[in-house]
Amino acid sequence: MGNGVTDAITAHAAMIAADGFIFIVGFLVGTYYAWRALGILRWDKFVMDPFGPQARLLRFLVAMVGGFIVGLIAVAYLLAGQALRMLFG
Repeated sequence: MGNGVTDAITAHAAMIAADGFIFIVGFLVGTYYAWRALGILRWDKFVMDPFGPQARLLRFLVAMVGGFIVGLIAVAYLLAGQALRMLFG
């Protein structure tokens, strides 16, 4: 049996861990789909060598930004759900 403070810290740590896991999964899934979506762009309109290493790096970095945004949206959705549960629960 733990005391109330220890239980609250453990519950808070578990919630932070779950948020981190959701962010990582959202980031990876978002990066994958952003990479796939960026594949249909005509890169020759933006860069001189669309199949060169610099163009691929640019595509990868833009895909990572897209993945980061998806991860943030996933965590924000999770936090909003937790806030609503606390508000109405």
